[in-house]
Amino acid sequence: MLNKRRLLLVDYSDSARTILFKEISRQMPDLEIIACATAREALSSIKRFEFEIITTSLSLPDMDGYKLIEEIRKSVKNRDTAIFVVSGDADTRIMGSNPDDTNAVTAYFNKSEGHKPLVNFILNFLGKNSQAPVKAIYADKSATSTAITSAILSKNGIDFIHVRESSEALDFLRDDLAKNNSCTIDLLICDLMLTSQINGFELIQTIRNELGLDYLTLPVLLMTIEPADDEHTDFTGIFGAGANDFITKPFNEEDLLNRIITLVNIKRQNEALNA
Repeated sequence: MLNKRRLLLVDYSDSARTILFKEISRQMPDLEIIACATAREALSSIKRFEFEIITTSLSLPDMDGYKLIEEIRKSVKNRDTAIFVVSGDADTRIMGSNPDDTNAVTAYFNKSEGHKPLVNFILNFLGKNSQAPVKAIYADKSATSTAITSAILSKNGIDFIHVRESSEALDFLRDDLAKNNSCTIDLLICDLMLTSQINGFELIQTIRNELGLDYLTLPVLLMTIEPADDEHTDFTGIFGAGANDFITKPFNEEDLLNRIITLVNIKRQNEALNA
């Protein structure tokens, strides 16, 4: 898709690592997979890279699996990464969804069921058709900002519709919901200032409250201008309105794409977990 995506496989079994590596690589050749036999190798990789998924067994030669999960949750780059435990003897205490819980994992797989359930879940979680473009609504009234942002989106294969009015964005979302009985849009990129009487904050609030599209169903990236020296970024207004994240203009391409990737992954991973 936009950037290199990574998966970390941690298992002392050579055969288990090989089977998972080959099967996932075959179906997702653009996915970078790092396979480790020990916790030491895994922790070294975790410090260097950010992963979308980490799978680990609980029986490792140099560290208890529970301890490894704790260390992952303490890491800067991977504290919120999805962790799948693969074992024949898992402790249900490590199951959870609270990112502040150092033991929380995303899912558990029983080794006795074979590798296929895990492979299928990973593929669904990442989005097996990862080459499919991101579908976004981009709302912005500024001709200059629109030209720059549209060029970045187009260059990176993002399928988007540009609107200038909040009402246009709402109409498009209502039509999408009516036709598909669900939100098929991956992301809303919204400028704070729009041409209609409904500004960016109010647009997001309408989406959250009237349309019932929450943070996971339709992630929102709000674009704002850099505050003046005597001003402060209105974090309360931004996140209180229901935005997932914000970016200040002018921004660079890498920063924008990284934020888009993060938010799109939130939606698609939530869909995989609830499939």
